[in-house]
Amino acid sequence: MTRDDRPSPGGAQLSRTGDLDAMRSRIAELEADNAHLRGVLKISEQESKRPGAAPTVMFDAAPRTVTAASVAREKVACYASLFRARGDVYAVRWDSERTGRGGWMPAVQGGFRTAVRPADRHYLPLTEEVVTRHLSGDVEIGLYPLLDTDRCHWLAADFDGATALLDALAYLKAARAYGVTAALEVSRSGAGAHVWVFFTSAVPAAQARQLGTGLLRGDWSGCAANTRRSRVGDFL
Repeated sequence: MTRDDRPSPGGAQLSRTGDLDAMRSRIAELEADNAHLRGVLKISEQESKRPGAAPTVMFDAAPRTVTAASVAREKVACYASLFRARGDVYAVRWDSERTGRGGWMPAVQGGFRTAVRPADRHYLPLTEEVVTRHLSGDVEIGLYPLLDTDRCHWLAADFDGATALLDALAYLKAARAYGVTAALEVSRSGAGAHVWVFFTSAVPAAQARQLGTGLLRGDWSGCAANTRRSRVGDFL
């Protein structure tokens, strides 16, 4: 079989000229598809290009495997190992039937009351039992990710509005392009989205914010250099 007789990737027998024309046509189709997707995701051609060196502070793979068959303690441990935050306090959800508004407040013994001085409040700690109740749907809790060392273990990007999901997908695509492992979640209202990035060890909150800003703007130069300086800690 001569070079011109060999089958093309699609299995068709083409002459050298025909093969070249077919490749040019296919490239044009792919470029058109990419342009369409960039328009849908609202990202520029520069933002869609292959990045340089990837950071080393994000997980390359899931830290552990948990399935529906896993026991409750394993599921709680997996959640706690990812969403590491302050252990001396957590937040609880409140909703007002009178105004229809809602929000979060610190969990304190006896319930949160504005008349009580902050020094007299006994804040409840985040325990395995609290996390278990949250995952079981008995309570809704919030976490305080900023540690007293101005460091954090994860970063969350919150997207709202009519284009929330498309914006979140564009952010997720940028994260994957730069080698950052990220997870997409639809918000509790169903009208928004969150994208989570988990670090292998606590990193300066300023660097975590710089990472998120860099992914939003497609400017990775300064962010990559700063995150690579962080020492990668052992998971758990």
